[in-house]
Amino acid sequence: MSFSSAALWWEEWQLRVLVIGSLFIQFLLYFSDMVRRSPTLGKFRMFVWVAYIGGDAVAIYALATLFNRYKQQTVGGESSALEVVWAPVLLIHLGGQPWITAYSLEDNEMWKRHAMTLVSQVTAALYVFCKWWSGEKRLLQVAVLLFIVGILKFSQKPWALKRASFNSMVASASSRQARCLWWDTCCYSARDIRFPDNWSQFQAASEDDDHSLNQYVALASNCPPSQILSPATTPTRLNYIYLVFVDISAAYTCRLDMRAAYLSLDNKDAYSLLQCDIRFIFQLLYTKLGTATSLAGILPLILLPFLILASLALFAMSHKDDYDDQDIRVTYILLCCTALQELLLTLSFLCAPCRKAYSGAWHNMVSQYNLMSFCARKKQPTILMKLAIFDCLRDYLNKNWYIGQEPAAERITELVRKHVKDGWKNYIRCDAARYRRFNDFRGQRALRRHRRLLGWSLRKTFDESIVLWHIATDLCFHDPNSPPQGQGDVNRSGTAREISNYMMYLLSTHPEMLMPGTRPVLFAAAIAASSVS
Repeated sequence: MSFSSAALWWEEWQLRVLVIGSLFIQFLLYFSDMVRRSPTLGKFRMFVWVAYIGGDAVAIYALATLFNRYKQQTVGGESSALEVVWAPVLLIHLGGQPWITAYSLEDNEMWKRHAMTLVSQVTAALYVFCKWWSGEKRLLQVAVLLFIVGILKFSQKPWALKRASFNSMVASASSRQARCLWWDTCCYSARDIRFPDNWSQFQAASEDDDHSLNQYVALASNCPPSQILSPATTPTRLNYIYLVFVDISAAYTCRLDMRAAYLSLDNKDAYSLLQCDIRFIFQLLYTKLGTATSLAGILPLILLPFLILASLALFAMSHKDDYDDQDIRVTYILLCCTALQELLLTLSFLCAPCRKAYSGAWHNMVSQYNLMSFCARKKQPTILMKLAIFDCLRDYLNKNWYIGQEPAAERITELVRKHVKDGWKNYIRCDAARYRRFNDFRGQRALRRHRRLLGWSLRKTFDESIVLWHIATDLCFHDPNSPPQGQGDVNRSGTAREISNYMMYLLSTHPEMLMPGTRPVLFAAAIAASSVS
């Protein structure tokens, strides 16, 4: 095939290839949820990111191609009418899939850009359709239904991104805090618990008030768990999780409920409840499921499949003798696949309460990253590292391909719960000072026998302490002169190393999940220091 014939073929098939490619990307994104939540498939998240970025780019390029083609067209015909019907389908593709509205937290902050894209692309699609439409009446009905679906679907994306942006979450936290406080006031009034006379002031007090905090600590230390509502029946639990996530202090009454509810459960039930909370936050931040709790989010979910099926039926009954056979096949593929996606989505929502794995399950894996392993790969590169010519590719492989996974989440959660229980039982003694001191511990109790020798490491900044104790934990774990005594010590030392590797993973890959001001450059500094030594 010569270059001129290839150019002619591309000129004829360009729009068909683009719309089919856009449809294919949407199917990839539809199943991206499994890749994002599965720790074993984590190495393939790069393809999800490429599909997430490329999906919008291909759909916008297809709309631009459609606009330019008809703008330059001098002789019109009915054979081109079906291509104009593809414009609203491309708007549906720009709306994305419900399982992935955002790939990272930064995407939520760009909701204004997506809103401007919505206005510009809808305007361009409507202009192309109104300017160059030459189809029959039944096809016009198909196009109108598809435009309704496309505009509704596209509008949901910037709306979901805005709801998940940090400023919007903080703004809505006040109403959630009010609902949490109102529910607790009603619940506590019906319980046989003695509270101070100034309980109304105590409910709304901030944690800076030592007097109110002392009352909270006294009540939390002495209130039996049996007198507190179960988290499964308390509607304030998700509101409380929401407030904790945006770093806003919840009402003391709500804290009493949550503290006693979690600590009164056994380890397995508490971990299952924590999995549900993680799933709730994930859906809120990265999917459209957060908008499905409102009437404006549920109605499109119910109506869109019927509108697409109606448009498919109208297209099947329309006269297609004057249109190109290839365009007819492409249109059928677009309508059938789009209807299938919307039906699967509706069925997933309807069946969600009956599917335990969907509604709450989360994996038990903990990501692991080891500084010494990184240094070893740098001195003796693997075959994959040798194939990576550029430094940026090596950094990407190190931070994504060589991430380990350990099934330790439930075990670590059990240790944290035990630490909190022991703190309330043996350390916190009904006063705000010891409560604050317990919350500020960074290993002081673990080093109580070696405070003079190693206390300096706890006076470092938080990110520096992570690097120091990561190296120390690895050295102690591999030290042949101090073997652990007993099976219990083996389990504890292994868990300590898993926690240490997870903290290093956060520092090197997701420093935003640690304390504000965390410096990921410390990881590179530690690597450089090891190379010099």
